[in-house]
Amino acid sequence: MVTFDSASIYIDSATSNKAKVVAIDAIIDGLLSTAAKAATDENITEYMLNDGQTIIKSVYRGSEAIYNSIAAFERLKQVYVNRINGRIVRLVDSKNFIRNRNGR
Repeated sequence: MVTFDSASIYIDSATSNKAKVVAIDAIIDGLLSTAAKAATDENITEYMLNDGQTIIKSVYRGSEAIYNSIAAFERLKQVYVNRINGRIVRLVDSKNFIRNRNGR
């Protein structure tokens, strides 16, 4: 069993972008569970992810810190998803939109 001091070391240990997304999802799931427990008690909360092969331990000071961490991991996950899929922008000419009665 491998024990990590932080989630960042756990994510960095993943070898591909897809594996990093899976690791981030596991962390987010664990944090959501911890947030549910912290919703009733604002004391310092310890978060632990144990998937059978690895253990990550972190301490959060209340539910607000947990929610901020979840948001940060969601943004990080999106970076890795964009690396996998690429980012696409579709430009549409304004003539393709239905105009209202005022001509705009």
